[in-house]
Amino acid sequence: MNRFNFQVDESLLCGIERVKSLLGFEYGEGITVTAVQGERLGVTLKDGKAVIYYNKKFHFFRELGLLVEHAAEKDEFELTEDGWFECLSVMLDTSRNAVPTLKTVYELLDYMALMGYGMAMLYTEDTVELKNRPYFGYMRGRYSLEDLKAIDDYAYEYGIEVIPCIECYGHMEKYLVWPEAAPIKDTDRVLLAREEATFEFLEELISTVSGCFRSKRIHIGMDEAFSMGTGKFLEKHHYVDRFTIFTEYMKRLIAITNKYGLKPMMWSDMYFRNGDPNRKYYEKETVVPPEVAAEIPEEVELVFWHYGEKPYCDDYMLKKHRELGRKTIYAGGLWNWIGHFPEHNYVMETVKFSLEACRNNDVHEAMMTHWLNDNAECDYFAPLFGFSYFAELCYDRNADKEKLRRRFEFVTGGNYDGFYTMSYYHNKFENGEEYPKFHDRFAGKALFWQDIMEGLYDYLLFEKPMSEHYAKSAEKMAAYSGGKWDYLYDFARKCMEYLAVKTEIAEKLYPAYQAGDRATLMVIAGHLLPLLKEKTVAVHEAHRTMWHAHNKALGWSALDFRYGGMASRCDTAKLQLEQYLTGEVDSLEQLEQERLYKEVRGFTSFLRVATPNQFV
Repeated sequence: MNRFNFQVDESLLCGIERVKSLLGFEYGEGITVTAVQGERLGVTLKDGKAVIYYNKKFHFFRELGLLVEHAAEKDEFELTEDGWFECLSVMLDTSRNAVPTLKTVYELLDYMALMGYGMAMLYTEDTVELKNRPYFGYMRGRYSLEDLKAIDDYAYEYGIEVIPCIECYGHMEKYLVWPEAAPIKDTDRVLLAREEATFEFLEELISTVSGCFRSKRIHIGMDEAFSMGTGKFLEKHHYVDRFTIFTEYMKRLIAITNKYGLKPMMWSDMYFRNGDPNRKYYEKETVVPPEVAAEIPEEVELVFWHYGEKPYCDDYMLKKHRELGRKTIYAGGLWNWIGHFPEHNYVMETVKFSLEACRNNDVHEAMMTHWLNDNAECDYFAPLFGFSYFAELCYDRNADKEKLRRRFEFVTGGNYDGFYTMSYYHNKFENGEEYPKFHDRFAGKALFWQDIMEGLYDYLLFEKPMSEHYAKSAEKMAAYSGGKWDYLYDFARKCMEYLAVKTEIAEKLYPAYQAGDRATLMVIAGHLLPLLKEKTVAVHEAHRTMWHAHNKALGWSALDFRYGGMASRCDTAKLQLEQYLTGEVDSLEQLEQERLYKEVRGFTSFLRVATPNQFV
């Protein structure tokens, strides 16, 4: 273990102390470390003296990690990194069922600092405290204002800027269910335009959350407000075209951010959807007419969000954004919102192209989004693989697999292959399988939650059996154990074991019933269904432990309902099969139904509590 004697600015010492245990070094006589702030990013070591070159404070901690990593192997080296991207950021979803504890956020910030991220966005739809609105975030695990300030203070020691990322028009369904919100409700998801009460609410929200952070930047959301003007607004004002509503709304909203001296950014999609005759966002033929572009407030920065569902559109879409004459920020996705684990393959397939498109179109700020769904099955730390991959390609566009592996394992202490293998939850990737149709690769969540007897996705398994794949994936995951991430490897193994049994039943049950194969039905009833219940309980218990270690308690009830429901369905399915096999009933209605094709979806509807077949 190397010893370091730091002779650096005092403002860096707190952050150094925090990452000391993560990086595995000691203080003492050994390598003398100085730091030079300027344009260069990198580190040199020669004759026992190291120099860290950094531009912004957050860069220092990335370069410190590189120093410790390389000094363990070499007595002399010189590294220079790519400084094209002025800032990398991560948007953390804290609104979709799971709200991470402060400890979890702090740990994520530690890793972000070592990877070279300079900004964290806290996505809070209603999970913040508003003094005058008791139902805003009620029973949702909302943060207090002291919590938000504590997060900002913690990040500040790394030079990481924390900014609020809120919704100011759509995506407000969690609050709009309450009678308290009735005066500002247009539809179930969208706030009421042309209403003074709406803008009083928005001023309270904006002034409250922005007051908790040092930053003057704020993300105001404004995406996917598709139903604007179709509810109470329509009753009050009759039909008004969406572009007019949106333009008026933005002027009022920007007046509020200006009042508080804030620099707003927003998702850009509604300007494209409102401006284009076909309401499209990602198409080559999408056009934003000059009269629409002219109405985009000069103060606002546009965030182009694209998670890869329409491959390789980033280059032409970034060109379209640049033509609007506003600063553009790129936002990719970690694909952790589609089940229990991220789909790392899709992150890797899309990110490299997307970052090259940023370089080609003079975009110097990029983020990764950490969305969840309303089960929030995915642990907050499982996407660290994607965090690391994205960061390394930002600082070295030519980083090869060996470097990506080395950096991930050094910074996180995780096993690169272990984290990658979690992607097998979604589908087969062992032999380089390709999925030209975007949704086809995301079978995991559909198969995990589908009902045993109704089998809405059984048709997929008849065409492509998956039980052997999941059994082999469970064996692979069993090879990874120990260390900080042992709980995650164990959870992945249990999920794969569950899926192996679940898909074996689905592959056999309907065909056996239709063929009158009583022997197979007896095996399913007597062995496979009890085994599936055992595996369900094992996943449930592991998930519960993991959740309460990293998240606030509120929200877990949704998964208790789901897992409990799945276990109960094992009992009911066993009972029904036994009744059929003993002749107590002549037929089983669910198995009389023809299995029709149903497409899996990469995006899921945001349901608070749902029955197993409702999630897509």
